[in-house]
Amino acid sequence: MLELNVYQPPEPQKPMVPDAQTLVNIAQHLEELQKSDRSLHSLIGMEIWSITKTMDDLYPGFWHKFMINRRQSMKQFMQQKQHSNIH
Repeated sequence: MLELNVYQPPEPQKPMVPDAQTLVNIAQHLEELQKSDRSLHSLIGMEIWSITKTMDDLYPGFWHKFMINRRQSMKQFMQQKQHSNIH
């Protein structure tokens, strides 16, 4: 004989409310992450600047040509994206 069992989901538990010290620790960790993110952002900017400065010293006008090419590439990318969204 076939027996049917009715599934009953477990009762929801009370939401855990973190204590004050846990909230302080979370805030400190978030602050550390934000500081690390800012440092990394600054470091990447400095590396990009040093590469472009070196390239501009080796090939005068490099940065200007690069930016023109970047602008054209971005414009082309946006046109392709708009065209693909239409169809």
